[in-house]
Formats: sequence, structure tokens, C-alpha cells
Amino acid sequence: MTFGLTGWLKSQHRSIDYEIPIWYPGKDHPDGREWLCTNGLGGYSMGTVSGMNSRRYHAALVSALTPPVSRRVVLSRVEELITINGRSYDLATNSWASGVVSPTGYKWLECFTVLPTPTWVYELDGHYLIKRQALPYGKNELYYGYTFLPDLRLKESEMPVVTLTTRFLLGFRDYHSAVKGSSDDRYPQFVSPNQTMIILNDAGHRLCLTWASGQYEAEKQWWWDCHWPEESARGEPDREDQFLVGTVTSKMQSGVELSLGASFENAIDKPDCFAAIEKIVSRHNRLINRASLPRSQKTDLLVLACDQLIVPEVFSSSSVNWPAELPKEKLSVIEGYPWFNDSGRAALQGLPGLALTTRRFDDSKAILMTFAERRLNGLIANRTLDPVKTVLGIPGIARPGLVFASADVGLWYGWALYHHYKVTKDKELVRTLLPVLVEIFRGLSGGTTSGIKVDTDGLLDTGTAHEEYSWMDAKIGDLPITPRAGKAVELNALWYNFLETIVFLNRESQLDDGAKSFAEQGQIKAMAELTKDSLAKFWNEEKQCLFDVIDARTPSGASNKGRDDSLRPNQLLAVSLPFRAFSKTQERAILTIVETELLTPTGLRTLAVNDPQYQGAYGCGFQHADQYHRDLSYHQGTAWTWLTGTYFESMVNVFGAGSETVNRVKLLMQPLLSHLTEEACLGSISEIFDGSRPHLARGCPAHATAVAECMRWQAWQLRQ
Repeated sequence: MTFGLTGWLKSQHRSIDYEIPIWYPGKDHPDGREWLCTNGLGGYSMGTVSGMNSRRYHAALVSALTPPVSRRVVLSRVEELITINGRSYDLATNSWASGVVSPTGYKWLECFTVLPTPTWVYELDGHYLIKRQALPYGKNELYYGYTFLPDLRLKESEMPVVTLTTRFLLGFRDYHSAVKGSSDDRYPQFVSPNQTMIILNDAGHRLCLTWASGQYEAEKQWWWDCHWPEESARGEPDREDQFLVGTVTSKMQSGVELSLGASFENAIDKPDCFAAIEKIVSRHNRLINRASLPRSQKTDLLVLACDQLIVPEVFSSSSVNWPAELPKEKLSVIEGYPWFNDSGRAALQGLPGLALTTRRFDDSKAILMTFAERRLNGLIANRTLDPVKTVLGIPGIARPGLVFASADVGLWYGWALYHHYKVTKDKELVRTLLPVLVEIFRGLSGGTTSGIKVDTDGLLDTGTAHEEYSWMDAKIGDLPITPRAGKAVELNALWYNFLETIVFLNRESQLDDGAKSFAEQGQIKAMAELTKDSLAKFWNEEKQCLFDVIDARTPSGASNKGRDDSLRPNQLLAVSLPFRAFSKTQERAILTIVETELLTPTGLRTLAVNDPQYQGAYGCGFQHADQYHRDLSYHQGTAWTWLTGTYFESMVNVFGAGSETVNRVKLLMQPLLSHLTEEACLGSISEIFDGSRPHLARGCPAHATAVAECMRWQAWQLRQ
């Protein structure tokens, strides 16, 4: 008999106002599909449907020491052993370096869902155990809830005696690294009734465990050679040792949820998983209702996936927990879970989908305000680095480092502000931020510290062949895989759009200050006209499309006047942006060749199949592709999901928003919506896919721009 998980969840939380997806994993092998919960601080909980940690990044609780960065694994795993009338069922699933999977708890797993929180149902010879996990928003806390439901065929006098033993395994570490156990390593703890405080390191960081009922037994046992299969596939170190710090054994009452809690630094008073999930459901309802989109399971999942990626700009409180709602003045965007920090490019490219489509207008403004301050010499920071030194609870905490080398992020800022204004008509914000655009213009026109400058023909020229300046930024040592040195087509399409955006927003906002007079003097408009004329240099008459780079630079930095005719999707920006320089005939030709050569069901290839450098499989086809081979193929044929949105925008610009375009968008969205509920990280969208069939999902399993563009265009076609 199949357990009715949807009905049970809605009977527990009657306010649930969305459809709950249910998955039924097979029992012949562990289900490796992933799930993700985030806490709005950059911290998260992540694992697989089977319960097995298959990545170094999988953990029960990962906390950001300097939200949203400096992430540490605080609690690695929580495992369960249930005993019913003397018979024990080990529900854990672990992979070991020996190649053995043991225990095999996945064989008892009947069904799973990610909503409202990750929930597992185990069928135990007619009985059921329901396990739930909750990660509250704005807190470094984790709750588990366990409910035992006996076989309905049993009489009252036949009710079984049930005990649940919960094991806690940890290894406090940077989430990119691994723990190697030793006889000297121990985690001292201080046990009191219903609570234990575990000291994680010499700095005094603490893991606090709390249980509603039961008996705690402290342990001191290393579990050696835990194996991460996904790290093996990535050619990375694939094993670590975990420390069993203790167990809680509790008697269970039929139908009564048993709650446990784990938290970083501050102890939970009384763990209540039900109450934590009630708050999560309330938040979900608010987000979905605020989006005001036609309701469907997949649309609702996308709205909630967007929420996972928006985080505070930087930690600024003396407490590791935020209030119930995060401060809205400064927000950023995690580029992707589990391994990326927040990113300027991801935040600005993703802003329309993550914040505007979901009607989070204040959050959109807060993201723009954050990156208005992250600028230097005409550039806006792309990547955020973890602080060299982090001190919790002390004013003047070390701030994350910023990387400013990318030329495109400031140009995307203009694009993002344009979209914000088109939706909100917020002239006051435009008046505030237009000087930022003008400062970027001045910086690029005068030449930046990174060798990025505007040439005499009005085109943006990037410095040396040893640097990457755009989104195709993979390097091996000092060697860029896809050199952008010279005049890159995507940068110059963005540059022209940026110039026209300043003129447009200046006119719309009726700004009466230096920025207005600067534009009125004709400098920006004249530059726009010059740039538009010079963009004609990119036209490749033979192929009826655009060159990828012109006036390319040699490794020494000298221009060789070369023209790279590699067929890549970068040229599509010249068709997709609001302000464009080419004729409709040329745009149609560009769109046609991109569609013919680069379009896949899950994104646009980064290089045409017939190019000698084409790599159809991420990692160059190696079974255990290391970092070198992953980087080598990253932009050499791999299909990127976010580019699907660029293709859709180009279709609208070329053919209009008629029924044929709407139907085309709807058709092409179907594989990505299927991916949302069937593959990789359930409820989110992967960064990349193999360029060749069968287009397997690769890279970051929950990526900001992938989620954002799917959200934007799902909403677009629903609203037409």
C-alpha cells in the first residue's frame, strides 16, 4: 500500500497553499538526485534522496561564518536506527572507499518530497516512519522531526514498542575541504539534560544539539574513509573521516512527532520541528502569492528556487542569527549552490528573473544598491572572496575580498537598472543610480586599471591575452581557454546597450544635475553613435553572423588585427539586448545560425559542433574529469542554461511577442521544466549540460542565472 504523503502533510499543515511533488525512488540502488534547503544567510543543508552524502559539499548543516560567505560544515550527517518490537532497521545509506554501500537504508525508502521541507517516508514491514528536516530562514538552526505510524491492521493491544536512535556525525571544516581523523582530534562536549554543547575548534565555535525527549550518550569514534562518489567523478579528493559525537535514543509514541535540534553557536531552547515548518510554509505562501503568477507545481517550485539564492550583502551583526526578516537595504545573490559565493554577474544577470518576475521589487532595489557600492575605476566587482580572517561577534569583522577584473559586470548593471525601471517606473532610484552609470562610462572611456579601455573607434578593447574579461572566464594557469583579449562581440554589444541605456534613463528620469548635463553635452550620445557604426566591423559576410573577437591580441598584448570567427553564442547579445546596432535582416541571420548550430533542448552550446575545438561532454568525456579537463571544456561546447533566456529575448526582438513566439518559448521550456522535477537537484536548475546528446546535467546543480532565466521566461509565456 502506498503512503499518502501529500494528504498527511496537508493534514499537519493546513495552510499549505501549493502542490506538493512526490518522488518514488527505486530500491535497486541509492537515488543520487539531490535536494537543497537554504537559510537566507548563505548557509544550507544538502544531500541526496537516498540520504547518502555523495559530495564534499553535502552536509546536514553548513553555516556561513561571514554571511553569505566563509561557509563551514558544522554537522555532517544525522542517521537513524529504528527498533520495532526488537527488530532493528538501519535507515542510513553510506558509501565507503572500499566500494561498499552500507548500511542500505535506501531499500526501506518509499517516497520523498522537498516541500514544504525535505521529507522521507520509510516503509518498515507495514509500519511507516516519517522523517522531516527544517532549516529556518535567517538562522543557523536545523530541526528534525520523526513520526511513527503503525500498521493500520494492528489492534490497539498489538501496538509495537518503538525506539529511535539518532546518530550525529561531524567534522568541522571549510566546505571545500575534507577532514582527516587522528588519535589527537576530539570534539570536547558539555552535556546537560536535553542538550549538549560541542566545541568545534580552538576559536570556541560551538555545535549545540538539543532533544525533546530521550537519552543522550556521548561518543568518541572516528568513522574512517567515507566516500563521495560525485567527487570521484569530478576528479577531486573523494573521501574523508567523520566523527561520531553522540547518539540520542528515544521511545516513540504512535502519531506523535519527536523533535531534535542542531544549531551553530546559540542553543535551541526547545526543539519543535512542527513549529519550524509552520513558519516555512507561511513564508512559502507569501512568496508564491506575491509573485501573482498562474499557479502550477513547476512555477511555484521556481519561485521558491529564486528565494534560495538571495542573501544579505555582508554580515554586519554581532549575532549569528538575523531577525525573522533580513534587512532589505543591501542584498546580494549566491551564484550557485553548493560551491559558489555571491557574484556581481549572477546578481545583475539574474535580477529580472529572481526579483522582478517574482515581484520582489524592494529586493531588486537592494541588489542594485549593493553593487552600486562595489565599484572601482569603472568596474563593478564580479566575485566575492572569503575573508582572510574571520572573527565572530566583534565589531569591524573582516569583510570579504572583491575581484574587479571583469569588464561586463558594470555593463550588466545598466541592463539590470533598465529592467528595474521598466517594471517599477521608480524614477527616484534612477536619479540615485544614474551617476553610477556615468561613473562607469567615465572609467571605461579613460581606461581602467585592468587594461580595459574604449578605443578610438568607440569599441571596448580588453587588455592582455592572459586575462579573461567576460562570462567565458575559464583559465588554465595563465592561459584563457576562450581568449577575449581585443574587441569581444558580447562586451561591445553590452557597451553599446549601456550607452543608450544612460541616454534613455537620463531622459526618463528628467535628471537635473551633472549627469544630465554630461549626457546633454553629447559625449555619451556621440559615443553611442560611434560605437554603433563601429559594430559593423563584427559582421561576417561569409557566414552571415558576427565574429566572436576582432582586433584580437597576442600573448604579448599586441593587436594582430585578427578576427576570430568561432561560432559561439556571445553574438546573440547583439540581438537580445534592448538597444541594438544591427538591422533586422542581420539579426534574423544571426538568430538563424545560432538556432541551427548551437541550440539544444537545455541551453545553447558555447561552440559549434563542427569546430575542431568542440567538446561535447563536460570534462572532455573523461569518466573522472579533473579540474583541468572540466575547465578545458567549460566553454568549448558545453550548453549553458541561462543562454536559453538570451535566445528567447532575441526571438521576441526579431519576430515579436505573437502566438508563434509564445508557443515556441513554451515548447523549448519543457525540457528545462522536466529537469526541474526529475534530475540533478530537485526543485532547481543546473548551470550547464553536455553539448552532445543525451545532454546530461553538469556543473553547479542550483545555479542563479539558470534559475532566474527559467523563472523569467516561464512567467513571460504564462502572462502572454
